Amino acid sequence: MEHAEDNHRTKGLTRLTMACNERCPFCNVPAENYPRPTPPESELTEQLQDFFDSAAQTLTISGGEPTLLRRRLLSLVRRAVDGGIPSVELQTNAVLIDVAYAEALAEAGLTSAFVSLLSDKAALHDHLAGLSGAFPRCLAGIDALVAAGISVTLNPVIASATQERVVDYVRFVARRLPAVRSISLSAVQPHGRAANNLDLLPDYGVLARQLPAAREVAQEAGITVLNPYCGLPLCVGWSDDLERCVEAAEARDGGWRAQPGIDNQGNKSHGAVCAPCVLRPWCGGAWHAYWQHRDGAGIAAPAARVPPWRAGASASPWQSVVSAPGGLTDAHRSTIQSAKTPTVWLWTDRLTRADVVPLLSSRCTAVGLEVTADGLASGARPDWLRPLRALLRGGCVAHLAVRRPLRSADRLALAALAERLGVAGVDVLPARRGA
Repeated sequence: MEHAEDNHRTKGLTRLTMACNERCPFCNVPAENYPRPTPPESELTEQLQDFFDSAAQTLTISGGEPTLLRRRLLSLVRRAVDGGIPSVELQTNAVLIDVAYAEALAEAGLTSAFVSLLSDKAALHDHLAGLSGAFPRCLAGIDALVAAGISVTLNPVIASATQERVVDYVRFVARRLPAVRSISLSAVQPHGRAANNLDLLPDYGVLARQLPAAREVAQEAGITVLNPYCGLPLCVGWSDDLERCVEAAEARDGGWRAQPGIDNQGNKSHGAVCAPCVLRPWCGGAWHAYWQHRDGAGIAAPAARVPPWRAGASASPWQSVVSAPGGLTDAHRSTIQSAKTPTVWLWTDRLTRADVVPLLSSRCTAVGLEVTADGLASGARPDWLRPLRALLRGGCVAHLAVRRPLRSADRLALAALAERLGVAGVDVLPARRGA
């Protein structure tokens, strides 16, 4: 992934103004929420210095609509480029951009534009933009940006009114805008104005059918389609292309506890259907309001985690198994850290308190623990109990396995203990040969 959208943690973002010439009904940062729509120049200068100090690779200039302030926008682009930021991106609706404006932006050093072309149909685009006549002006602005040598990524914010047209949208882009090579498929999020009109939220069940076909059309046309943070859960049309999903790419590169999907600023959550999903460590789930308003439509685990002792565990492309009979070693930790799958199993028959911190700071997401149940029925506290409880509190999932022969009373006691702990499952395995 090479687009600026790939990693929002390497990007600096400044909002030049919150004023806007469109009135999108789904806007998540509406102007009416800001008593001071345009910050003073001094504040922008301070932000820019912060970006320089942070070694940000991309500065995104957003709004509102930043093209409303032409002089200030051009000055900010020049200062960012002069300060050494290699990529300067403009988020815009493009309706104010003509040939002269685009050329001035290119001369100032603008490298890319993120344009909200909301539909392939003029009426739908104008409805979602809240501005009559916006569609042809947006297309003219895109044409001007491309002619000036500025890379354009399109951002159709998919809404209920456009959810059936994702394939048509990609076909339109391939035909009408052949120089555009990237589409970031956002979807309406239930914030800002959309929070008061949740019917704008698209149905993920519809999008789960649209996305595979749309991605196929895009691939044939040489267009890269991305799933940004404000896009869709991984199971909604993206499970076979995690490289194009921002949350998944960041979780892979940063370790699942340090990045989205788990770190999603509290905006999203997982439902019961997500509990067994093998992709869950790299997926932020769905917006809270989506579960409530759409009842989680279209969200379904593409595959469940497979405990390491079951057939097919090592064949899954979404999980890795690190076998550690006798206990965890430095070599096992190194293997865990090199894993590049959403679910990473540790399979062991020995778990100690000393293992807890190393595992919780690693890529391990699931523990398959072979245990003995001898004496549980009489109240024995096994030595694996406390470390397992700590791992579960830290976010790991766990499956237990116990081998025959097994007294029925101990088996029942183990099942009751596993339920109290919140263990995902308990399997009974055949006795080892020679036992």
